[in-house]
Amino acid sequence: MSVLLGAHEAKVQAFDLSGQPLNAAKRVETGRGGPAAILDSCLAAATSHLNSMDPIPLQLVATGVALDEDAPDLEWPEHFGGRPVVIDSALGAMATAEALSRTPRAQNMLFLDVGKTIDCAVLLHGRTLGALRTSKGAFGHTPVKSKSAKGTSVLACACGTTNCLQSIAGEEAIIASLSSDSRDEPDAISDAVRRADAAAASALRQAGRDIGDTLLGSIHLLRPEVITVRTRWPGGTDLLLAGLKEAVYVGGAPAATENLVLASSRNGSPATGIALRAMDTGLAVEQVDRLLSAPPGLSGQLVCRPAQRKSTDHQRAHLLTGRG
Repeated sequence: MSVLLGAHEAKVQAFDLSGQPLNAAKRVETGRGGPAAILDSCLAAATSHLNSMDPIPLQLVATGVALDEDAPDLEWPEHFGGRPVVIDSALGAMATAEALSRTPRAQNMLFLDVGKTIDCAVLLHGRTLGALRTSKGAFGHTPVKSKSAKGTSVLACACGTTNCLQSIAGEEAIIASLSSDSRDEPDAISDAVRRADAAAASALRQAGRDIGDTLLGSIHLLRPEVITVRTRWPGGTDLLLAGLKEAVYVGGAPAATENLVLASSRNGSPATGIALRAMDTGLAVEQVDRLLSAPPGLSGQLVCRPAQRKSTDHQRAHLLTGRG
């Protein structure tokens, strides 16, 4: 089961063991109520999902929770329905989905998300590294000395840092390089790329070089097998990727870059990524042993239809433990 939690709603979805969704995501409004009400709503939607598939004999293996940057802070349970709960950021879940979509499966990977902010998820040995949620676009606020900066110009950023990566290579910086009649269009960068605008192509390639220069230290330290790039600009990703390749392959040490693959993102579904992460945890040896040794009532019916409950706290306790 996957739960994607945002600022105002959650999306709950069931997956089979091949990573394919069993049904469409169920939207749950989370804009009202405190943490307890939000948690109850998500868990109740998950239970409803499973109960709606009665004709199909199924058991819950695990639940994965992917948190957007603006998601409310909740104390998620360690278990739901007697099975483990895995939590990660939405960016980390997208990186996991990307790594699992590749053959051979990437164990060490950097997943770049470039847009209004610039973020980077790090996978080491198939697991995301770092806190569940960092400040939005934390990687983009790395101070850099850009070769594209003219003379001693100083670019201020809202984060308080001058000449950070986002202020030099982010979406606003790229749009600022376009002609004045193109800057106010809703999809200014994509439209400029479609028109083969030379200024847009140059700005995207330079943004890729700046990002690549900033990544070099991490590449030498972590030795990733793959770096993937995700943008929101159709046609613009390839141009940014070209600049990234130039910076990495020319500026990096051959020992760290000769087998490194740089590519655009193929599959960044956070729901799939967090579901597959949860599946790995739920099918670990200790969890399978626990399932096989459980009493028949627990192993045969992991999510029960409880009788009417007296209180919200009692309801939550029932859902989290899988016991009546």
